[in-house]
Order: sequence, then structure tokens, then C-alpha cells
Amino acid sequence: MKLKTRLFLSFLLIIVLPILMAIMVFVFISSGGMQRIGQTNPFYFSNTIDMLSSNTDEEMNRLKQWSKAFPDRFLNQDVLTDINTSLSRKNSFLVIKQGTKIVFDGAPDGMHPRYSQLPIYGKLSATDVMVVKLENQSGMLREVDFGNYRQQYHGQAFVITPTGTVIPGAGRILIQYILWMALILLITAFIIVTLLYNSIIRKVRRMQEATENIRAGNLDFRVDVKGGDELSELAGSIERMKDHLRADAMQKLETEDAQRKFLSNITHDLKTPLTSVIGYSEGIIDGIAPTPEKQMKYVQTIHNKAIEMNDLLNELSIYNKIDTDSIPYNFTNINVKGFFGEFAEETKIEFESQNAEFNYVCDVADDTEMVADPSHIKRVLHNLVSNAVKYRRDDTELKVMLKVSDAGEFIQAEVADNGRGISQEDLPHVFERLFRTDKARNTNIKGSGIGLSIVKKIINDHGGQVWATSNEGTGSIFYFLLKKSSDKEEPSEQDSDN
Repeated sequence: MKLKTRLFLSFLLIIVLPILMAIMVFVFISSGGMQRIGQTNPFYFSNTIDMLSSNTDEEMNRLKQWSKAFPDRFLNQDVLTDINTSLSRKNSFLVIKQGTKIVFDGAPDGMHPRYSQLPIYGKLSATDVMVVKLENQSGMLREVDFGNYRQQYHGQAFVITPTGTVIPGAGRILIQYILWMALILLITAFIIVTLLYNSIIRKVRRMQEATENIRAGNLDFRVDVKGGDELSELAGSIERMKDHLRADAMQKLETEDAQRKFLSNITHDLKTPLTSVIGYSEGIIDGIAPTPEKQMKYVQTIHNKAIEMNDLLNELSIYNKIDTDSIPYNFTNINVKGFFGEFAEETKIEFESQNAEFNYVCDVADDTEMVADPSHIKRVLHNLVSNAVKYRRDDTELKVMLKVSDAGEFIQAEVADNGRGISQEDLPHVFERLFRTDKARNTNIKGSGIGLSIVKKIINDHGGQVWATSNEGTGSIFYFLLKKSSDKEEPSEQDSDN
């Protein structure tokens, strides 16, 4: 149930429940047999006339007894004064009429009835009630007829209660009803608060505990709030947020662990050539290489190790730019055959010196151009070819094929090798930063683990795509697409962050 609906029902309950409970209490009290002869039930509120008339029942019963047994008392002023005093305590008074003559009028000032409007003898019974005019207001009249046994005279006793006055005991009745209503409202409030606590406050408390856990960094908990209202939806949002924060925290830990491993790898890969540089240079200083030929060999080794360290530092620099998304580009129109042919020629010479085979095929028109930054695309090719060299097989001659073909609006390049290949488990992750397939850190394979992530970043920034296929033990093929240039499209130079 939605929170809005629940609050609306609670509002109705606050209004309806006290009314229903009050009606039940009134009905119970009114029908509970509390009224006894001579005692007025203060809770009897069937209507105003009944309430006013019942207020003087005690005096009316006395008058009825006199009319039957002691009619002469209606002519005794002391007796009449005494009963009128009793009536006055109930804001009522007595009027006695004998024949056509008023023999007693106990009305206070301003309350005297209009005698001409008093009913004639025998018109009203003892149970009838009549409204008469008084001097300043109306009054309710009850009558008891009397006469001596010989009917030498007959008379009428009128008990009159002004309708504009408050009957005695009304304050007490009002206080009792207020107390009952307060009790009813207290019970209603308790029910409503209990319902609200069960349906709202508990959920709020659980969500408060959840936010405290999140603030304290404890994400190993569950926000277990059931229901279909807004608070349950909010709890679900908190649960999803917690799961997202937990995933981010795990990702952060994994990234930090990968960065530590990366720094360890870089340190290891720099230390190995640096050790060689120090060793060979000390050999020259100490005269271990006495002949010019041997000295040249030492110097050449030092040069190669320095180039190796320089390549590692360049990768580290590119990695930092990838991390801050600040690689600068200088896009231009490049002739496809000329660019890839030049790279293939340089690479083929290097492969021949390493007893490896490099082949190049280009199936595009001579005038085909692409939009790219030549230095960065050359880095892409260099990283892919170097990757093939690093993961070559020991039992066969390394063969690498660079194939360039026309793919509609794009140029497709493929770098295929017959190396170790990549397992299907690792293949989806090869372009992730700091990922290496040699989990045991094979010391014979140099590299930082960021070469392919650099490839993906550069190709994506060129608006292209890169992917790979591989079979473990037989080799891999890396593909990438680059946009062709057109007459309508002018290359743009980008020297700021991409």
C-alpha cells in the first residue's frame, strides 16, 4: 500500500473511529439500566425535552402522591415553598392554580408565566409536556391535577422549567463526556501511532541504520524492507546505491592492486636493463673489454638496454596520459599505402635481424587516405608487433602478417602472428589496463601490461574500433578500423586533451 493511501486511511481512522466509539459508549450507557426510580441518569440525552423533564421527576412523583393521598398540601404555603425550593435548585419552579385563581407562584423575577396561557384543568396528563411563554423566554410545563375527595375544589400544580437555562449537573455531565472523549481519542491515537510505527517508523529506522553503516564504510549488509510503498522503494534505492558503492570500492581496490603490480613490473623491467648497463659500463671502465671490437660490443649492448629503458619510460608516460585522458593528437590525411608500407619496410628489416618473418599485404587503392595521427598509429602498430614478438613460441620461427584492406568507410588493419595465442578466458580482458596473460610474471617476457590498453585508447580516440581473435597455441589476430578521409571532410588538429 502506498504511503499516501496509508496516511489518507489513517486520517479517516482518526475521524471515524472516535465517532464510532463514542456512539457505542453512549448506546451502552443509555441502555445499561443505570436509571433508577427517583434518580436521573446523567447520560440520558435522547432529546432536550426528555432531559429537562427527567430533571424534575423526583418532585413530580411527590406531587402525584399528594394528589392522590394529601390534596390539601397543595394549599399549604409552607409545603409549597419547600418543594419550590427543591425545584429552584434544578432551575425550575412551581405554580399552583385553584380553579381560576393563582394561589402560589414560585417563579423568580422575569420568569413568571403568562397565566392566561396555562392549560385548563384536565387537559394534560402527568406524562404530557407543554411549552409555554414566560416573561423573557419559553418554558417547559408539566402538570399534576388535584382536588379533594368530594370535589369541592379542583386545582392544577404546574412544574415549569425555563428552556433557556442550564440544568443542574450539566457541567458534571459535560466533564464526564469530555473525559470519555479524551479516553476515546487517547485509544485512537495509540492505535494510529502503533500502525504508523509498524508501517513507517521501523522502515525509517532500518534505512537510518543503513545510512550509518554506509557512512562507517560497512557495505556488507542488506537493507531488508518489504512492501510496495514509497519507503520500500527508497529502501530499494539505498540497497542499489550500497551495491554500487560496494562495486566501486571493489573496483578501486582492484585498480590499486593492479597499479601496485604495474609499478612493481616497471621497476623490475627497468632494473634488468639498468643492471646490464651498469655491468657493461663497469666492464669497459675496468678494462675487461681490451679490444676495440669487444668494447664496441659492450657499447652496443649498453645502447640497446638504454633504448629498452626508454621504451618503458615512454609507455609509462603514455599510461599517465591515458589515466588523465590527456593524449594530444594531430590529425591529418595520410596515404594508406605509403604509411603502412613504410612501417612494414622498417619492421621487416628488424625481423630479419631476429630470424623472424614479417609479411605485408595492402589491398586498397593507391590514392586512398585515412584521417589519423601518424605518430600514434605508428605506436599502435609497434605495440601490436612488439606484443607478437614478446609472446612468440620457442619451438617455431615467428611469423607476423600485416594486412590492410578496404572496409567501406573504414580502413581495416590486421596484425596476425603464430605465437602462443591467448586463452578464451583471458581474451575479453587483453585490452584492459595493467592486464597480463602471464599471471606468474614470466621473467622472459618484458612489458608493463599497458601496451594493448594504449592501442585501444588511441583507436577509440580516432573514432575506430579494435578487437582480437585467438587460439591458444596457434596464434592471434588483432584488428583495428580507421576512418577514411573524404573530399568533404577536412582533418582537424587537436593539441589539447581529447
